[in-house]
Amino acid sequence: MLAIKRDLLYYKRQYFITALDLAHLANAAEQMQAERRKVFDELYDWMRKHEDFAPYYPEELIAALSANEKLFWDNTIEGRFNEEYITTERAYGEKFAQTGIPLEAYIAVLLAFHEFLYQAYQRQGLASVELMMAFKKLAQTSIEIITSLYSDTNLKRLEEQNEALRELSTPVAEIWKGILLLPLVGFIDSKRAKDMMESMLSNVSEKQAKVFILDISGVAIIDTAVANHLIKMTKASRLMGCHCIISGISGSIAQTIVELGIQIDEIQTTGSMRDALALAMKQTQA
Repeated sequence: MLAIKRDLLYYKRQYFITALDLAHLANAAEQMQAERRKVFDELYDWMRKHEDFAPYYPEELIAALSANEKLFWDNTIEGRFNEEYITTERAYGEKFAQTGIPLEAYIAVLLAFHEFLYQAYQRQGLASVELMMAFKKLAQTSIEIITSLYSDTNLKRLEEQNEALRELSTPVAEIWKGILLLPLVGFIDSKRAKDMMESMLSNVSEKQAKVFILDISGVAIIDTAVANHLIKMTKASRLMGCHCIISGISGSIAQTIVELGIQIDEIQTTGSMRDALALAMKQTQA
């Protein structure tokens, strides 16, 4: 999937924002200044009384908004739609996301702000079709900026969690000088096998290991794919001057491998990790 570059040009094209739209907003800005206090007071009151989201709007958050309300107001009312506008929206969105405010709670604040602004335009007799269309376009961009930011933040967080899980699923440990151990547990798919291979070779190189023990006693299923992954790992380690031992070969696993017809003549195996460790100690001391 191609990543979308959401810059100023993207939003202008996406929402058909023209110089005339921004001019309509700018021309009404001076008359709208008289509405600023009322709009924000209505917004803060709405936040404090919201039935569902009030817990996400503590006084500290309202105070933070109050301290920056002139910037939010001027950017919107004066139609300051530029790269700085987008950067500002994203910056405050990141702060909100980091505090744990759900996306729907943030969007609710934006929608309320836009509604109170719309009512202000009406009070001032400025709610022409052209001006309201321009205002709507700018309001929509604000919502998409925040939505895409939350999406990017969640994706990054998910990737970090997946990376942590991958590290946990490939816990290579140096159990003796020159001897590494990787206990495999659960199901091994192609992605995990690739991660294991990378982790294994990285550790072999970094620690100059002489023996690498792959313990498969906790592997749920041994099929052709899993067996081939194990063979590739042993061959790759051998190319780096490291001997690989596969331990934890139970009777059922041995029978499965034989029935699959997989050639494992070049692989050294043991029935238990203890036997593998004893063999590894002998080889490193030789």
